[in-house]
Amino acid sequence: MLLGGGCAAGPGAPPAPSPAEIPALEEALREQPGSAAVLLRLGAVYREAGRTEEAVAALERARELEPSNAGVLYYLGLAHEDGEAWVEAREAYQGFLALGAQPQLDALVRDRLARVRRSELQEAARTAVAQEATLADTAPAAGTVAVFPFLFTGVDTRFTPLGRALAELTTSDLARLGRVTVLERARVQFLLDELALSESGRVDPSTAVRSGRILGAGRVVQGSVEATTDAVDALATPVPVATGSPPDPVAEADALERLYEVQGRLVLGLHDRMGIQLTDAERELILGRPARSLRSLLLLGMALEAEDRGDFDAAVDLMEEALEEEPDFPEASEGLDRNRALVNARDTSISEVAMEGRPQLPPPPGRGPLAVEFDPRDMFRDVEALIPGVTGRDPSVEFLNAEGLSPSAALLEIILRPPGSGR
Repeated sequence: MLLGGGCAAGPGAPPAPSPAEIPALEEALREQPGSAAVLLRLGAVYREAGRTEEAVAALERARELEPSNAGVLYYLGLAHEDGEAWVEAREAYQGFLALGAQPQLDALVRDRLARVRRSELQEAARTAVAQEATLADTAPAAGTVAVFPFLFTGVDTRFTPLGRALAELTTSDLARLGRVTVLERARVQFLLDELALSESGRVDPSTAVRSGRILGAGRVVQGSVEATTDAVDALATPVPVATGSPPDPVAEADALERLYEVQGRLVLGLHDRMGIQLTDAERELILGRPARSLRSLLLLGMALEAEDRGDFDAAVDLMEEALEEEPDFPEASEGLDRNRALVNARDTSISEVAMEGRPQLPPPPGRGPLAVEFDPRDMFRDVEALIPGVTGRDPSVEFLNAEGLSPSAALLEIILRPPGSGR
């Protein structure tokens, strides 16, 4: 009989899925077409055999029968990832995490989710650019904002990473106040990569209009920053995609050591240019943030540059340095978690992840949950317990030929016959 999922880990865990099980499982499914357990095991076995489409079909049927089966969602995420169906894989992994049923596997799934989400955004950018002509008449969402990396216009290249750092902080601050919906940074960056924009293209209003339509954003924030060892100047403009006529830019300048305050004032000015009147409490939320050192901002920018070129190991190291400089730095902390997950997902094969989930699988047909081999000696364990050992024997009883289980005259004759002896 096939048992339900969620078998305990350890020696009693079911054996690994094997393509050799397919005939027996398909027969079991014909006998039990409504069994989610059969479908789960069959889906995992199909996946192991490289039959991805059949694996997805079996696991989707299992999910229809048992939507909250953690094992089904786990292996469904793996099967969709095999087929590079990134949206479906993300939804399955998110469903698994939402159940909270297998905490020992949560870290693995979060790592896969980071990889899947990145792949999803890359594919979405390619698809959107390919379908750009169909978006010409589509009205972008008025309350959605995309933030481009700021263009560094100075001559001292040591400060170049400030462009990405200021854009990341601006994205975070806009999202923190919640007056607009802000697109995630990676989504914007993948589109820019797909369009292969030059550096100067990032501050061209026509580029903002084109990119905004592709992204579905009502406004695109374009900015630039110039820095020397003494001073910093920054500009930012929320370009309305519908009209393409940007308002006057927000301009802020100050001493370099007050760069963090400059960026905060830019955020307040961007809200003003978008016609959003902030409360005193909202303004204080931005202006009252703990200051960040110049070094930590440069490290954040360098880490984002490394992440964008796919060097996740370097990004991890740089985020860690930023957190050593500023331990309470949410953007660096989130970046560190994200890049660590990407490193783990890269270094852990999907086959290893599948093996880690084995305890969630039911056993194959004809095997119980422990699946131990039969040992003929096990037949005699209880009988042997009745035979007195050396320390438990009474010589006087044996001498009188009264050996047995009671002092009465009735005797118990114990005869041991091995199986198949015919005697």
